[in-house]
Amino acid sequence: MKNLSLFAALAAFAIASPVAAEDDATSQNPITDRATLESDVRTLADDAMEGREAGTPGYDMAADFVANRFHSLGLQPGGDDGTWFQNFSLVRHSAADDAGLSIVGADGARMKAIYGHDFVGGGLASAGDADGRGRVNAEMVFVGYGLDMPELGHDSFAGVDLQGKVAVWVFDMPEGMDPLLAMHMQQAGADRFAAQGAVGSILLWTPELSLLVNWTRGRNFFGRTSSTTWVGPDGVAHDGAGDMEFQLVASPEMSRQIMAGQAFDMDAIALAQANEMASMPSFEMGARARVSYANQREPLLDTSNVIAIQPGTDPAFADQYVVVSAHLDHVGVEPGHGEDNDRLFNGAMDNASGVATMMEMARLIAAEPTRRPVMFVALGAEEMGLLGSSYHAANPGLTDGHLAVNVNVDMPILTWPFSDVVAFGADRSNIFPQVSAAVGEYDLKLVPDPNPDEGFFFRSDQYSYVQAGIPAVYVDLGFGNGGEAAQEDFLGAHYHQPSDEAFRIDYEQLGRFADIAYLVARNVGNMDDRPAWLAGDFFGDTFGGPVVGQD
Repeated sequence: MKNLSLFAALAAFAIASPVAAEDDATSQNPITDRATLESDVRTLADDAMEGREAGTPGYDMAADFVANRFHSLGLQPGGDDGTWFQNFSLVRHSAADDAGLSIVGADGARMKAIYGHDFVGGGLASAGDADGRGRVNAEMVFVGYGLDMPELGHDSFAGVDLQGKVAVWVFDMPEGMDPLLAMHMQQAGADRFAAQGAVGSILLWTPELSLLVNWTRGRNFFGRTSSTTWVGPDGVAHDGAGDMEFQLVASPEMSRQIMAGQAFDMDAIALAQANEMASMPSFEMGARARVSYANQREPLLDTSNVIAIQPGTDPAFADQYVVVSAHLDHVGVEPGHGEDNDRLFNGAMDNASGVATMMEMARLIAAEPTRRPVMFVALGAEEMGLLGSSYHAANPGLTDGHLAVNVNVDMPILTWPFSDVVAFGADRSNIFPQVSAAVGEYDLKLVPDPNPDEGFFFRSDQYSYVQAGIPAVYVDLGFGNGGEAAQEDFLGAHYHQPSDEAFRIDYEQLGRFADIAYLVARNVGNMDDRPAWLAGDFFGDTFGGPVVGQD
């Protein structure tokens, strides 16, 4: 699982040691092989795998183990050139500190800004020439909060044309907004502007934003930010922002100067934000931004996803692949590891348990195939930002179909006899009845996300598939029967720690969980209707894909 927020890390605390399964919690009619599950977890979490960090021999050893298991089950290889492996490269991207910005007013007057003092930021990962350099000279458009949410009174793109222009905007979020939507909107500014055809954006540092963080801290953060991304088969670094070239952040003084003389200036912006986020107009500013930037791209490592395919039984569904995913990588070994200082991060719960579950799902589906074909993917580089799933969602490697739905398994915390299940994302598409039926077969409760403010929906690999317009479900456990305390204990004391070792897992509980995950994949693979978003769902509307009731 992608890193927890600082809030979650502070809130989590040690409550109790893992509890053993009670006899009456043992699942009736077990489906999955408990002994195999335990053996697989112990193998993947063994010290010999060296924490399975992407790009290391330990990860490659784990990938070979999974590929051999897929082969032994009679599955078909789904990787590159008839192999089990989908290889991809990662680069570290950063914006060089010599970006340039000048604003040319309607009267021709030029205002030149100084990098690090008046603004920070730079080019996006995919932008620029072969050397990562680029120049933009484009009209500026003020778009207020940059929100396309007319139902909440913010239709920032109505009446303006951003095609080939620079979006000038302010950050704010409506109170009472669905936490999932709010988190998405906070992460997706570049995506929103790119969808409107913008070539760049300039974030204004408003008085309201200064109340959250002062400019010095903000400048240091945005000025030093680097990111890791994958390189596509075309050799272009991925950033998901289309033809957008740059993102800049202006200082408070520069922000005021940019808006000086506009019909809606910085004083009006401050008043609107202070007045419960009152609406703002969007308008052509009559000014141009001249921007130069230089990207630095440093080759980082090569890694892979491990992919297997089980064909389906119904020709009518032969092009609708169910993709079952679990990330294989963990965080490796820290310097200083030795006999007296354990800094090897075995990653048993995170996510050897999920990969073992996926391999059991593969065994069962190979023995009794579903109507739809199923693709099983052990994903790499999840811990670096969901990169393996992002690469696979964009490059599924299929010539005879498409990814129709995703079932993701990531770090179920298996230390107590659980009584309820969370199915992140299932209620947004027509797969919900199939998921609910799977949970109901074991008389368990299907419950909503008990901790929505943590945004787990965004922090595991299913979100990469959602962003590609593919309905998805992330199967996890709820807080019932002591689950809240058990999860807080693991997250507070053992998550991304050397103590995440195989002995902490209750393997009967892993078996119960794997039973349910298999039933979810089986039911979705056999459903009569094509997997599709519910009409009006935010993520379906935002990312596309099939919609219930539409051809």
